[in-house]
Amino acid sequence: MDQWGRGVSPDDIVASIEARFQLATGQDRYDLASQLNTFLTIAYRDEERLQLLDRVMKEFPDDVQLPMNKAEVYLHSSADFSEAVKWADVAIERANRQRCWQREALGFKARILLKFGRGDELSDLLEEIMALRLKKGALDVGRERDFVDRAPPGLIRKDVLDRYNEFRPKRETDSSADMPPRFEPPEEAL
Repeated sequence: MDQWGRGVSPDDIVASIEARFQLATGQDRYDLASQLNTFLTIAYRDEERLQLLDRVMKEFPDDVQLPMNKAEVYLHSSADFSEAVKWADVAIERANRQRCWQREALGFKARILLKFGRGDELSDLLEEIMALRLKKGALDVGRERDFVDRAPPGLIRKDVLDRYNEFRPKRETDSSADMPPRFEPPEEAL
């Protein structure tokens, strides 16, 4: 990021990171893949980004963030609903298997369903989020509601919306920006 701030082109940064990525192993390789993913995004090189994510997902089969990154490519670059949901579901499956980041993965899928106006599916997913019981000490996010606040009136079934408003009441600091909220840990997992 420092190099980019000094005017180095994203393509040059990608080349530099990729050279180190090829030689790295373990956590270093994962960290470099994350940086490479970021700069491939900045450089609008989505095909290479998908190839990178496919490769790294095989190396880190339990990681939840990688399939969410892949869903994000399909969501934003091609608006391919079925592929975005498919990869969000892979993230949810991995999160459930690991018993961490479950709420984050479900919230990610909720944002996809909202973007495509899938009210019944979003309502069902909100039911899943409310029913989720995190294990003590689980790595995850707090109760989110940005996807509820951005939903047009009537998209979410009223009974589900009423229960969700009890599950996660609106706060003065909540934003309806088209992005996940600031990270907060789950209270029930502390």
